[in-house]
Amino acid sequence: MILDRYKEVLPPYWYENKVAEYHFAGAATPVDQFAEKRRELVEQFIPFSATWGLDYWDWIYFGKKQTSSLEERRKNLQRQHWAYLGFTPSVLRAIGLSASESQQVEMVEDFAQKVIRYIYPAEDRFDSAHAVLSVEKIRPVHCNGVVLEPVNGEVLTFTGSWFVGKRAYHAAGEFRAGMTPIKWSEEVPI
Repeated sequence: MILDRYKEVLPPYWYENKVAEYHFAGAATPVDQFAEKRRELVEQFIPFSATWGLDYWDWIYFGKKQTSSLEERRKNLQRQHWAYLGFTPSVLRAIGLSASESQQVEMVEDFAQKVIRYIYPAEDRFDSAHAVLSVEKIRPVHCNGVVLEPVNGEVLTFTGSWFVGKRAYHAAGEFRAGMTPIKWSEEVPI
């Protein structure tokens, strides 16, 4: 019987062909080996999954081979790549997400204090050194740096009454002597 992965590309009259069945049974091992070699080679083209291909990526980005561990080499390549991309909100978000294990990081640009603020859950394993070094590599002069804010997952409950109010005021042409400035007012409890 011919396997389903071959049936997807064969016409139906080949399904019962005995010679084709022998052919695909014999060719399955070399085809699978070739697919595995191809997958491994494709992984080397991505610096974040490369192993022996990291030597080439080091040469492209640094001009020499790094002597640290695989994970540290990948992080250095990532920092260098972000340095080429520049200081943009999308790059800053990517830096925060790469430093977080749970991917629950919020990046806030605090314009008043001129800092980049990363807010993440306190139970998250956040690689603060990687985040700070990555931002410092691309940080322009007008930015004062990075602030890390671990937050608890506690929920705040408010007691009491809260209201949202809407008001409409008279226009200048409508206003007459003796009228109040407010045309109508409405409050809705939330």
